[in-house]
Amino acid sequence: MARTGKIARLPLAIREELNERLRDNHSGNDILTWVNALPITQEILQKQFASEPISDANLSVWRQGGFAEWLEDQEKVHKVQKLSELSLRLAKASGGNLSEGLLAIAAGKLQEALEAGAEIDTDEEGNPILTGPSLDKLVTALAKVRGMELEAQKLEVKRIEVTQKGQALDLETRKFNHLRVKSFIEWMADEEAKKIATSDLATDAKLEALGQYLFQDAW
Repeated sequence: MARTGKIARLPLAIREELNERLRDNHSGNDILTWVNALPITQEILQKQFASEPISDANLSVWRQGGFAEWLEDQEKVHKVQKLSELSLRLAKASGGNLSEGLLAIAAGKLQEALEAGAEIDTDEEGNPILTGPSLDKLVTALAKVRGMELEAQKLEVKRIEVTQKGQALDLETRKFNHLRVKSFIEWMADEEAKKIATSDLATDAKLEALGQYLFQDAW
């Protein structure tokens, strides 16, 4: 739901800092004093709210709405970070090597396991581990991730092959151009070839005459 209140109209960076201050239990008065003193806040309030400052009531509404949603988002981010770390540890343990893109996919697959009842806990060393009844879903998710990783490796091999072929073609092109220049220099040193090249013959006739002279039967 789009929010249209005073705090919702503030730039994202300011809303983020305001939420962080609320999370860190700063007093409402301190937050209001800080945010209302900001030039950008005063500009927005002047243009859209007749210079009426952000009040304690506005802040209370934000606590129940925008701030509550922000806390939920922060929890999701934290969960994904833990899932990503777990995904990477599990993949390495099984001999895999997830790229950044596949790591994000792995986190999503593990999220499915969480939604089905699995939970993230930590071991004695503080490392994240999965607990709960849906570890079979985790196995399936990791198998899918591993399959995608193998496909990505195949694509990388193909990409390298195409790059190498392109480099080889570029090298052959440079060699061909070098030979053309070398041949041109040699041909221009040949008086008969120069005579034909500078004659009044039409282009096609000149080409044919030069070809016959330089390559003879091979032409």
